[in-house]
Amino acid sequence: MKKLHTFFACLLSMGSLVSFAQNKERCSACGMDINQPQFKTRAEKTNGKIAHFDSVECLVNFVQTKDEQSFKALIVTDFNTEEEIDALRAYYLKSEKLASPMGANLSAYTSKKGALESKKTHGGEVLDWHALNNRFTSSKFGPTEHIHHNHGPNAYAPSGVMGDHLHPKGGVMISLRSMYMSMEGNRMGSNKIQDSNIYQNFMVAPQQMSMEMFMLGLMYAPSDKVTLMLMQNMVSKDMDLTAQMTMGNGMAMQNDFSTSSSGLGDLKLGMLYGVFSKGKNSLHLNTRINIPIGTVDNRDATPMMPDAKLPYAMQLGTGTLDLSLGATFKQKYSNFAWGVQQLNTFSTGRNSEGYRFGNIHEFHSWMGYNISNIIGFNLRLSGSTQATISGMDTDLNPMMVPTANPANYGGELLSAGLGTNILVANGKLVLGVELNAPLYQNYNGIFMNTDYTINAGVRYNVL
Repeated sequence: MKKLHTFFACLLSMGSLVSFAQNKERCSACGMDINQPQFKTRAEKTNGKIAHFDSVECLVNFVQTKDEQSFKALIVTDFNTEEEIDALRAYYLKSEKLASPMGANLSAYTSKKGALESKKTHGGEVLDWHALNNRFTSSKFGPTEHIHHNHGPNAYAPSGVMGDHLHPKGGVMISLRSMYMSMEGNRMGSNKIQDSNIYQNFMVAPQQMSMEMFMLGLMYAPSDKVTLMLMQNMVSKDMDLTAQMTMGNGMAMQNDFSTSSSGLGDLKLGMLYGVFSKGKNSLHLNTRINIPIGTVDNRDATPMMPDAKLPYAMQLGTGTLDLSLGATFKQKYSNFAWGVQQLNTFSTGRNSEGYRFGNIHEFHSWMGYNISNIIGFNLRLSGSTQATISGMDTDLNPMMVPTANPANYGGELLSAGLGTNILVANGKLVLGVELNAPLYQNYNGIFMNTDYTINAGVRYNVL
């Protein structure tokens, strides 16, 4: 728990950066300061409101999420003269030698002649407004899924959701996530039970369990449609238990003890594939392979044995090669966004100890609202089902403790979460925290009751 407290302290101290440069004009799409006047653009709405942008690409992405009839004028800046011009009548040059603030390499010109003159010097391709919009819509070089072309914090899912967005070609993101889960007491099916119910069939009753996990992640996009992921966990688990033994005189004697395990968890390799990204809508596929790095033969001292094999829940990995498949759909507006994600995890074979965990089917839905270009709040509703363990570890006595019985694993869980995302460092750094609590728990047999889960994370967009 101390590690988690330290992580949150760092997170909050970084959050203090939110107040920087409040008086500077910011891009209404990505939240960055507008520092390069030759790329500045704006959209004037029919209701009198004006949205300012730091680049042509941010203007286009913003417009594509809105009704065209809601705009009175779209203005861009001539790259050579810095004069304001009508975006619909302007011509645009896409050239890698003229880097625009958000990476699409677009500059605007009053006339086609001016754009062609610039092309002679810098190379590239000349486009009009219509052609430019078509390129963005078809995701060829400026899709609305572009990580820097977000509409603030709501472009990111809650901290507990993985694989929620693609990156543009060449994009790199490094992340550090933390998860803390607390469990206390036990349930039989969906009902809470007392220790006395457990002692009727088992010698030991679990009391409390905590799991703390840190995950280092890396994302890289070799193309606009493909983003690769690598995630490595460090896991720490602690469980408090009470053993009850009946003496010769018929009296029951109880003994409290604890067990723990810690180390590397499983390595996960994943790929996101963009199906489409058009206007405010996007859909991508989620795939992931679980590489069994985490150990499944951890032991610890108990009152019964000095070197007892720990139950399934206390092991650090699955021990099997697992495959996850699913999809994520999102819809983004200027200040509001929502998304859904469905994932299925299939375990293959059996591990070195003779078992495999049950297949998992999970569904996440969330919505986010920006209260500013820097801070946003989100709500999440998630549900999952998991089958029982197949096979068993012969080193474990299934009559000793409920967590040593493979029939007691799996079940149904419905939970809700409340969180926040904060953008700092011109939107390159994303801080997130989420508190998640169960609404409904129904386990196969007897299993520990989940109290709450805290997810936190820091994501840094390198490129």
